[in-house]
Amino acid sequence: MSKEEYEREYGRTKLDHVLSHMTKAFGKFLEFLAILFLPFAIVEQVCIYGTSHPDQIISLLLVLLILFMALGVRAVKKLRK
Repeated sequence: MSKEEYEREYGRTKLDHVLSHMTKAFGKFLEFLAILFLPFAIVEQVCIYGTSHPDQIISLLLVLLILFMALGVRAVKKLRK
């Protein structure tokens, strides 16, 4: 990386350099939180919807269970080969 590319990426001063690293780290932290908490938010919304529509949710969960079991069996067979 040349000096011009480095200055363009991180800035000219030490403060710019520190702030650019902090913003990149904060972006990685937000990405981690999105990966971690998005499934929990989906499960929470399904539970909330399921309290008023249990007949639809139970059938949906059964279909998802069958689908994930089939994908799991396929993944295990693929790992054994």
